[in-house]
Amino acid sequence: MSYRKFFLRIITLVLFTFSFIGYASSAHLKPEEYECKPESKRTFVEKKICKLAYQNHRLCKLDAACAIRDRALLEMKAKEQEEQLTDQEQLLNEAEDKLNATATCGDLIFNHKAKNNSSIFKLPNKKSKEISKIKKNQDLLFISPSSKNKSWYFVKIKMEDGICADGFVDQKFVVKKVSNDVVVKSGPKLIEILNPVWEIEDQLILVDAEGSVSITGVIQDGKIDKIVINDDEEIINDDNTFTFVKFVQQKGAEIRIIGSKNNKKVKELTFKLKVR
Repeated sequence: MSYRKFFLRIITLVLFTFSFIGYASSAHLKPEEYECKPESKRTFVEKKICKLAYQNHRLCKLDAACAIRDRALLEMKAKEQEEQLTDQEQLLNEAEDKLNATATCGDLIFNHKAKNNSSIFKLPNKKSKEISKIKKNQDLLFISPSSKNKSWYFVKIKMEDGICADGFVDQKFVVKKVSNDVVVKSGPKLIEILNPVWEIEDQLILVDAEGSVSITGVIQDGKIDKIVINDDEEIINDDNTFTFVKFVQQKGAEIRIIGSKNNKKVKELTFKLKVR
């Protein structure tokens, strides 16, 4: 055997050994430890090692690094596309929710208005999604008190584009609109209950069953400017009426109404609610 052939075999064996070692060691590297070296920048020995590895159906360390880098780039791109699709889906869902919560206003009569700046929410609590802001004196269409939280009202508001949005607003921000400045007269009494009717005047109201009861009263015009019911201040509407909701248990409930003028108590009315 000539020295030339012997020398070539030794070189081949060395290159093959380096190829195997390089492949084996690359299998234990983490993705961030790989560094792709393009073929144009590889040395003669590195090219030979990779060629021998390829001929033996393996990847050299450099080719493995490039393959892993390419795969990482593809995964990153796929993840970015997935995130974009998720964002688009969220936007579509929000748009759908908005459409579901809206309807054309048509010729609806807005019988209430906002007492102060506030917000309308998707559910009867401030932690739920806010649908829209409400400005002071903005028209509202009162629908009903919430069945879950009687201190919140379900209303409609007219948006700038003529679309109506539905939602819940704290009842203290809702007041009844009065046409032609008409006020309800309370007669000689400073505080009078209009609905439900008395069983025993100023003492007892009977209800048919346990549950929430809406009570409407009226104050004498100019004599009272503040109403507190069971320690909670209630809104006095433009027509001198006030409305509150009380849950009546089987054992009954007591109502204590205090009317004040300039922070001085002028009238107190205490009565009971009982189930028939």
